[in-house]
Amino acid sequence: MVESIVAVKIVVRVPCAIIEHNGKVLAGQRSAALSFPLQWEFPGGKQEENETDEETLVREIREELDVEIDIVQKLPVTTKDQGWREIILVPFVCNLRSYNITLTEHEQILWLEPQDLPSLDWTEADLGVIKSYFDYLAGKR
Repeated sequence: MVESIVAVKIVVRVPCAIIEHNGKVLAGQRSAALSFPLQWEFPGGKQEENETDEETLVREIREELDVEIDIVQKLPVTTKDQGWREIILVPFVCNLRSYNITLTEHEQILWLEPQDLPSLDWTEADLGVIKSYFDYLAGKR
């Protein structure tokens, strides 16, 4: 009998927040110590076992920014296959419920006009989220 080793691909589900406030959108710059160092992303994080997307997002935003959010709208998921793992980004348009942001994981944040989002060096997976967000905005007009 011949045995073969089959690599198991890791699938990581990552709810993320497109936080709108006063007509602008929050972008977070990843820490230099993380994967995709100093690239920009929408804040969020890995889903833990038995969490819903929404529960994950509320927890992660509380951990990363020390604020509370209201979830407005779920947008289509974006996937990025990296060979050894697949990242599934689950974006939500959100509003802030509290406003005193404290950064615990990001180098910095910026508040940008939606049309200025593409000017930053985003992670590849977040580029798909931006496209979904622009589609969402176009549907609101």
